[in-house]
This record gives sequence, C-alpha cells and structure tokens, in this order.
Amino acid sequence: MNDKKKIFIASSIIASSLLLQSFNFDSMIDKVTDFKKFKNPSDMSPKEVVETMTGGVLSTELITKAFKQALKVGVEKAVDTLGQKGGFMDNPAVHIPLPPPFSQMETMIRASGGGEMIDEFILSMNRAAAQAAPQTAGIFVDSIDEMSFNDAADMLMMDGSPATDYFKKHTREELKKLITPIIIKEMKTNKVYKYYDGVKKVADPGMKTFAKVSNFMGMAKKLGVKKHIPQDGVNIEEYITDHTIDGIFLMIGKSEKMIRTNPAHQTTAEMRKVFGQFVP
Repeated sequence: MNDKKKIFIASSIIASSLLLQSFNFDSMIDKVTDFKKFKNPSDMSPKEVVETMTGGVLSTELITKAFKQALKVGVEKAVDTLGQKGGFMDNPAVHIPLPPPFSQMETMIRASGGGEMIDEFILSMNRAAAQAAPQTAGIFVDSIDEMSFNDAADMLMMDGSPATDYFKKHTREELKKLITPIIIKEMKTNKVYKYYDGVKKVADPGMKTFAKVSNFMGMAKKLGVKKHIPQDGVNIEEYITDHTIDGIFLMIGKSEKMIRTNPAHQTTAEMRKVFGQFVP
C-alpha cells in the first residue's frame, strides 16, 4: 500500500471519529492529540495503522480469523457452483478448452473427421472437473486451517482478493498433489482418456503427413517449438487438475471481494467486525 493511501485511510478514520464525538470536548481533545501523534501515517507499518486507528479493536489475530472464514465461505460457494451440471462447461471464466498442441491443430483435426471426438473430449474434461470440484472442499478447508498469514494487516489494506492470492501462492503445489488422484478418478469415469486418445489418433497422422511434405519438424526444431508438437501428447491429468484448481481459486477470489465490500455477505461476527469497519 502506498503512502497516500495510508494517509487517506488514517485521516478518514480520525475524521469520522471526531465527527461522531464532536459533542464531547474532552474526547475531541484526545482525538486531536492522536492526530498530531500520528499525522504521518506513511511512517507506520500496515499493522500499526490498522491497530492504532481502530484503537486496538482489529488485532492481527482477529483479521487472520476473518480472512480464513472468508476463504472457507469462498470454498463452499466455489465447489457448490462449479460442481453443478455445466459448472465448468457453461462458464466461460473456468471452461476447460482443448489443450495445446491440439488447440493449434483444431481446424485440421476437424477437417480430418475428428470434430465429434474433439467435442466429446472437451465435454469429458469439463464434466470431470465439475464432478471432482465438490470432493476437493475438505482439502481446501484443511489447507486454510493450517495456513499462517505473514501480514494479515497488510492484506486488509489491499484491494481485490489478497487472501485468495496469498492462499493460492502458498498452497497451490501441495493442493495439486492431493487433488490429482480425485481428478484421475473422475477422468476415468467420464472417459476422458478414451476421447483424448481418439483426438490424438486423428491428429498424429495429419501432423506426420504435413511434417513429411514440408519438413515441418526440422523447421520446428530450428525455431525451438518442437516440444509443442504432439509426439507423445499433453500431460492431460496435469492439464485438467491445473484448470480445476484455477477455477476454484477464481471463484474463491470473487467471493472474497463480495465479503469485503458487501455487508450482506459478512456472515460471522468476526467478518462484520473486520470488514465492516475497515474496507480499502
């Protein structure tokens, strides 16, 4: 947070407090004294700004608790929304597309008679993610419980969804390891491997023919893009797992923003106390 924002927040809180207590002369004098003491909030840490300007009401512990509650609410809403039929397939923000390198070859694959296979492949991936999402809720919640914020006060003074961003940064790889088996299970249930192999079979001959005629692989090697050519195919488990996790985090972030800015979504005493008093 920049110095101007610190000064604005601190001054606004003091001004509001002065207005509310304007009929109490002694209290007003105290507030003026506080203002003189902290007239340079740019020299203060985020924790000092928050705790001082709220009279110690908002401690780091309380802020952390409120953020964790907000994240858990976000997880609940995310998996509920994404776990619905079409939760991934029909939502452009989280829809899982045809993976590269097949996406670059889609026109050729469809022209070779693989259009229906592509459609089934995409649908199977999105269905697998939707069916896996609700099963990940407990894993996400456990990770939230174990998480330790480095500076909750700093995050409170940021815009957007800083708790979700912090959560994603510090837990993503561990979450990925725990969630991958769930994704693989649902991939099998939804025949993702069957459709993936079907698309690959249609794509490979066309690519090999094109490569033979145009020396495409030689050019690709020189250009440094050979690794993107579907020789062994994409790591489809990792691809779907990454998209599933990203989709859940996206929805958690949206929920966090709503909780921080809309009192109607502040469903616990801690959230009301923290986000109700201090909105960036």
